[in-house]
Amino acid sequence: MMDGRALRSVADKPGMPAFLPALTLEHCALLVESRASEEHTLNSQCDTIMSALSAFEIPEQVAFTTDSGTVATLWGIRKGMFPAVGAVREAGTTVIIEDVAFPVERLAAGVRELQALFTEFQYNEAIIFGHALEGNLHFVFTQGFESQAEVTRYGKFMDAVAQLVAVKYEGSLKAEHGTGRNMAPYVELEWGADAYQLMQRIKSLFDPKGLLNPGVIINDNPDAHITHLKPMPKADDLVDRCIECGFCEAVCPARTLSLSPRQRIVLYRELSRLEREGSTDKHAELQKAFDYLGVDTCAATGLCAERCPVGINTGDLIKKVRIAKYQRFVPIARWTANHFDTVTTLTRVGCPPTARCNLFSVKKPWAACSIASVNSPRAKHRRGMKASPAPTLTKPLLLKRAEPNRLFTSLPVPVAIWATKSAVKINAH
Repeated sequence: MMDGRALRSVADKPGMPAFLPALTLEHCALLVESRASEEHTLNSQCDTIMSALSAFEIPEQVAFTTDSGTVATLWGIRKGMFPAVGAVREAGTTVIIEDVAFPVERLAAGVRELQALFTEFQYNEAIIFGHALEGNLHFVFTQGFESQAEVTRYGKFMDAVAQLVAVKYEGSLKAEHGTGRNMAPYVELEWGADAYQLMQRIKSLFDPKGLLNPGVIINDNPDAHITHLKPMPKADDLVDRCIECGFCEAVCPARTLSLSPRQRIVLYRELSRLEREGSTDKHAELQKAFDYLGVDTCAATGLCAERCPVGINTGDLIKKVRIAKYQRFVPIARWTANHFDTVTTLTRVGCPPTARCNLFSVKKPWAACSIASVNSPRAKHRRGMKASPAPTLTKPLLLKRAEPNRLFTSLPVPVAIWATKSAVKINAH
């Protein structure tokens, strides 16, 4: 079941039925799927369904079909609704999805009153979809928590929803999914004081110290759902639409090495928040970790965008960060490119005896330093290192970071820094 607002949210998406844009908020749609092991049984079931609907006015419909393309289009309407709300939300807000259940015979009235609450509390983007046969409804809306006024509005809205579902209609505040912190303050309202006290006693028997999932389901704080709220600060237009659903994580090549795309965005948002608040020490500490975990290890393949319901390519963000991070090395790179003959000549000669080279591991006797001084006409190597030919490498060289002011005092500064960065780069691969 999909209400008029839900249908409108996907009406302009590619591949949707042509009649969707003409529907109003008063319309509602049913997506019905029937299955059977034999064709005649399937046809009989479809006839029964259509007979049950014959008493209702149906302005538009798509006939029952077994065509896979049409089936995919129809399911695409339903699957596109949650990301559609996420895509149009304002930056800095979050997407909230809840699921409740009304008695099936009172489902229509429950939908009407839930829609009225959306209007009363000005959630004009909110949509409803769900499983009509079970009376189960999912409603999706966006909410900001950056001001106390917004937090208060949200708290009053959830109070009204709980009264509507649990008290007036005697339904369920959690139908398909588990009770979390958002509904914990209303468990007693739904089940009654006696049942709630029994739940508390059972909880204390198995978890006397409150270590297991604290605050979830059993929570004595009536404001638990509006306490310790997670911010969704603005960070960058490329990722501000992220709803942190995690659909991207399964296809990320780096997810087992460092971070997933979702985690990169979460850390980037936190860095942006700390920077705005002037938390210099915390920002520096987190930035140091993010440089490797978030930036250096991102493959930037764009696979995340294929799974993201709102089409975010986290790799684009990381590329942007890398450009800013390495911008200060552009003059060095430009100098190197303009003097490449000189650079390659310098790297073919050896170190002078006076050079204290610690670029290559002395554990490898064949690892002779190839960074040279312009004062050395011939390759002379550090004492104790043999100038035998380097074998074909089957693993990375073991390198140490060089100190330009100690190693390359006789080289032009750009070459000195270039040589150091080149060595570190080899180490990274």
